[in-house]
Amino acid sequence: MTEADYSLSNLLPLDAIRNLQQAADLLAQCILQDRSILIFGDYDVDGATSTALCIRALALLGYQNTDFLMPDRFIDGYGLSVSAAQRIAELNPDCVITVDNGIASHEGVALLRKKNIEVIVTDHHLPASELPNASVIVNQNAWPDEKQGKNLAGVAVAFYLMLALRSTLRNRRWFNKRRVEPNLSCCLDLVAVGTVADLVPLDYNNRVLVSEGLRRIRAGHCGPGIKALIEIANKKFEYISSTDVGFAIAPRINAAGRLEDMTTGVQCLITDDIVEARAMAGQLDEINRNRRDIQQQMADEAQQQLASLKDQELHNEFGIVLYQQGWHEGIVGIVAAKIREKYHRPSIVFANSDDGTLKGSGRSIPGIHIRDMLDGVDKRFPGMILKFGGHAMAAGLSLEAASLNQFAEAFDRVIEELADPSCFSAVIECDGELEHPYLTLQFAQTLDNLGPWGQRFPAPSFVGEFEVVSQRVLGQQHLKLLVKPLDCPDENINTLDAIAFFQSASILDKSFDRIHMHYELNINRFRGKESLQLLIRDIL
Repeated sequence: MTEADYSLSNLLPLDAIRNLQQAADLLAQCILQDRSILIFGDYDVDGATSTALCIRALALLGYQNTDFLMPDRFIDGYGLSVSAAQRIAELNPDCVITVDNGIASHEGVALLRKKNIEVIVTDHHLPASELPNASVIVNQNAWPDEKQGKNLAGVAVAFYLMLALRSTLRNRRWFNKRRVEPNLSCCLDLVAVGTVADLVPLDYNNRVLVSEGLRRIRAGHCGPGIKALIEIANKKFEYISSTDVGFAIAPRINAAGRLEDMTTGVQCLITDDIVEARAMAGQLDEINRNRRDIQQQMADEAQQQLASLKDQELHNEFGIVLYQQGWHEGIVGIVAAKIREKYHRPSIVFANSDDGTLKGSGRSIPGIHIRDMLDGVDKRFPGMILKFGGHAMAAGLSLEAASLNQFAEAFDRVIEELADPSCFSAVIECDGELEHPYLTLQFAQTLDNLGPWGQRFPAPSFVGEFEVVSQRVLGQQHLKLLVKPLDCPDENINTLDAIAFFQSASILDKSFDRIHMHYELNINRFRGKESLQLLIRDIL
């Protein structure tokens, strides 16, 4: 076996996942007794794909006594909150499976258990100091001594549970002439989308899952919902990549949970009717357009706020904290990510919540574990943070509005105390200069075939200096260049297309004779033809 062999036979075995068999046994018992099962998801893409996968897989296994419920970001908040648990209790299911959440939901789990409802928590987020009193917990990150499977996204944990359930049902003679044992690899399109969207590290096991899921999508072997989302994004099935998933498919699903209700996203993913799927994909696309408009306005206001930070009292030297009246609670995470990218600092953006508190979403930089930073603030100032959770690169929290300035100062101070100063120096990691003979479409295709690329497994990138033959602006945001390698002895290499997306006005207005850049080799597909394009990451 090599790291480039993405056969499903190389997946982490079921017995490597703690409590997986116990959860499968409980689910199998529910099925054999025809008890009702409810899937409780989360309002992001990982939560939506996890929910859809469980509904689809249970149907494939021959069980229909199922339902799902998605939390309302603005009413329930994150996870299996008391509010969400009360709504679930009104539906009176026999068993609840949380997907992509639940590990920090002590009160919600306790409420359901008190009503004699079984609760299986499947999650991948970090726990608090104590675990909830669930019937079973399947989460490799809940136990420090577990070494494998810690990078699984929520949708992958759900997939493993369905695999274990199938095996258990097989042993209990559930399958027969009327109920044929299914091949659950047909759910890997959802696993690929959720894994890529959640930005979990693409370790070997995750690359196997994503690679096989993308292979199935490219062959057209995916659900109608995924097909409809690809169509509305104007992408080609046969060329779908992890980048397409992250920037074209996932945002359209995510928008529903950010602005409205993720129920539409799940329904799009579980329908078997392509006409219905296209209608819902259209709804998601419209919501996403609205999301982009709100995001742009908030990002502009955040930049204006940062420009005047010298004279205001919020502390932002080591960690950036921003808030403005009227900002949208569902968009703060995206804005935090944009601020983080530009200033290379852990960033938290807050908005007003319907319950009167401030809800914040944070994004971090390599080397600074943002949830640990929030834990440090909580330990120094108990009670100031009402609640928080997350992982190394992303976290959420809530505060009383009166505590904002105190929190900003504490957050900045904790990062200064705990973080290695070297983390604040942005480092461009690349594969050096690329020799001229490799500036070819053929080499770009070779690199593309070695993927999937993603979080902590980035596509190869290079640095180099080029002569700029011509330049123009596309769509008022993107810089399109025609470049030529400097001092290139190969006469076969003439000019190369290059593009830098979403550039500032200062870059778009600048006239370049030469350009020193950090770039990837990219395959541009247009009107049935392929050509080499340099995708510019940074202008140096």
